[in-house]
Amino acid sequence: MPSLHTMLEPVQSNGHTASLPDTQTDDNKLQQSQQLPMQRTPSAMSVDSLDSDPTAGMKRSSDAMDQDTESEEKRKRRTGSPAGTLPTINEAHRRKRSSRSSAQPRWHNQAYMLFLALRESPNRSLPRKQLIDGALEMDKRISKDRGLPKVFKGKTPANSASASLTTNTDRLFIPFKPEGSRSTHFKLAYEPGNFQGAVEEYRKWERKLVDHDWPFCFGVLKKKPENEAPKENQDGMIACTATTTNAPVDGLLQQSATTIDNVKDSMDTDSLTTTATTTATSNDPVPTAAAATAPGSSFTSTSQEISNGQDKPTEQPVVPEVKLEDLDLSNVPKTWRDILRVGDSTIPNAGKGLFATRKLPHNTPIGFYFGVPMTEDEYDSLKDRVGRASEYSIMYRRTVLDATDSQGQPFTDPDGEMYCPFHFMNESTEKQSNILFIEGAVVNQVICWTKRDIEPGEELFVWYGSDVERHWNAPTTTTSSSSSPRKKDNHSLPSSTMTTTTATNNTTTTTTPPPSSSPSPTA
Repeated sequence: MPSLHTMLEPVQSNGHTASLPDTQTDDNKLQQSQQLPMQRTPSAMSVDSLDSDPTAGMKRSSDAMDQDTESEEKRKRRTGSPAGTLPTINEAHRRKRSSRSSAQPRWHNQAYMLFLALRESPNRSLPRKQLIDGALEMDKRISKDRGLPKVFKGKTPANSASASLTTNTDRLFIPFKPEGSRSTHFKLAYEPGNFQGAVEEYRKWERKLVDHDWPFCFGVLKKKPENEAPKENQDGMIACTATTTNAPVDGLLQQSATTIDNVKDSMDTDSLTTTATTTATSNDPVPTAAAATAPGSSFTSTSQEISNGQDKPTEQPVVPEVKLEDLDLSNVPKTWRDILRVGDSTIPNAGKGLFATRKLPHNTPIGFYFGVPMTEDEYDSLKDRVGRASEYSIMYRRTVLDATDSQGQPFTDPDGEMYCPFHFMNESTEKQSNILFIEGAVVNQVICWTKRDIEPGEELFVWYGSDVERHWNAPTTTTSSSSSPRKKDNHSLPSSTMTTTTATNNTTTTTTPPPSSSPSPTA
């Protein structure tokens, strides 16, 4: 069946890995340390490392580099298994305040130089050569004005810039070829700080989730002869990992890195995603996997769970095909309000929480975490330490998703222009959490996904990763066990350097800063 790879990257994992420490400054360390819980593998060679690559000095056309990327994607599609599970989000982690000095801003990297150069262009669009020249000039200007080292180093800085565009690790750019043009052009993947635009995109995702994913997740099998009936869940609902044929979607499988770059153009289609059966390799900058089998296929999928940094392959059973016409769709929800409610949390003094109002099947996409995309530079200057912005904002790769209003407060008006129920989810331990944050294949999309069956009345909890220190409502150092749910509070994102080690024996010790006077969000 289709699991909402709604523009997403497949799932079915049980936890998060530690997210990236801010102390790592170069792109190479960034890519090497981004290990997604389910099956994230080290990404491709960083653009900085290209300067030491023996082939880096060779002159190559930009078209040749594009062809290399396409060839690699085709190779992975031929050899990679479409089975597996969606990687838990690492890039979309809780945002941490920078531990770097003001002389070493976190946004100072190759991708951001290209981003700034593209943003300065009149149409936010440039051919590769002009964009590279603009980025190199931007690098020189910023280096001179701020006394910073250049990010494009070595003997062939233009090659490094071109490689950064080709890999597009942070999904900041969308490559395209205008009609009649032989060269690749690039445009911004999103408009930074545009609240209205972010809301419109969010509503599109919601509509496609309801129309194309939930029928398979919540539909009930019609009566059929026993020898024809596909396997079903205990309550009759079809698992979102079931295979589908003749569905209105393409199976909601993971998109390849190349397809993702062009995702904005595919938004006009009826499908939330396009089908691609890629799997992560050691040279893949974007983790790929599929939680559902392609229509008509049959195989045993292998998922990976990562616990304390260890990969644990697990076998997933083959699920029979399910057609849309085989399902009773009379009880399929039409909005998040049909399956969720905001109410007083079961955690003492935690304010509001999010609860299921009906059974939510395992491996089901139930919605998206809303945030207005901003560059780190803009966020640092406009929202960092403003109200509760740092508490609610998360990261999608190197883009900050700001989930608060202009005062840094969460959206709490149920009838307002934006009211995201997932902002009310409280935090628990990795083992006790029942929701995963999944990195969507669509730029800046964070999907909320069930990691097990959730019963009616049960509170939803998510785990953000062991690298983010928790703030408890206690005056002294507190030791938390896996049996104690947690509520993130203000000041929970310290500015000190954080470690990426997983707590031993499911115990985390944190030093509690002064409690916040800001109230928890109310419905």
